Amino acid sequence: MKSFLIRYKSFLLFCLVVLSISVAAMETRHRVDLGEFIKEITIINVSPGQSQSAIWLPFEFNAAVSADSNQTDISFLRSYLIFMVNCSIESNGKQIYATQAEIQKRATLKSTSFSRLKPLDSVPPQVQKNLDSIKSAISASAGTNMHMLVFDFKDITGKPMVDAATRDKLTLILEPAGAFSKAEFVWHTPFDAVTAAGICPKCGEKIKAKWHYCPWCGNKL
Repeated sequence: MKSFLIRYKSFLLFCLVVLSISVAAMETRHRVDLGEFIKEITIINVSPGQSQSAIWLPFEFNAAVSADSNQTDISFLRSYLIFMVNCSIESNGKQIYATQAEIQKRATLKSTSFSRLKPLDSVPPQVQKNLDSIKSAISASAGTNMHMLVFDFKDITGKPMVDAATRDKLTLILEPAGAFSKAEFVWHTPFDAVTAAGICPKCGEKIKAKWHYCPWCGNKL
């Protein structure tokens, strides 16, 4: 338990470093709730003897990081879905981390229409440059154990894997391998932290973009 708490605190520190870069550079009409954003893009899957964590880096996040590094044109990133993944097991009191190749082999991305994609084996140079800048920015807190997975934004039929501006869902699956059990990371959109949903038209209470019903009065949204 103690070793898990240390890993958990380190992972949260990593999230804070990454998101502080994003929030500092991001310009939105809606005030960003840092804590909410962390909860929305970060998922930690823990089971006995192992920890598997994933962060989805949506386009808005990549735009913020790129702006912070003075990179002006990042439109090419809209064509990709990017995740940072960390997997570790505890053996004889030591933490053993999965490699990039091991995680890459296990990973599959699934859309709500059940389309599935494997991560790209070869990442375009422009994208790799952006990923390198992100990893450099968080190296002090995450070390070399956070690995990047890059997927095409569209499935084989040309349909987007997710529409982050609407109520949608995206699932990253890590198949079981060796000592690691299967892990699923599910993200629901839109992101409440960067989406101003307004107030319930019936009771006037603040609401969130993901909600289908107002929890205060039951009104359908």
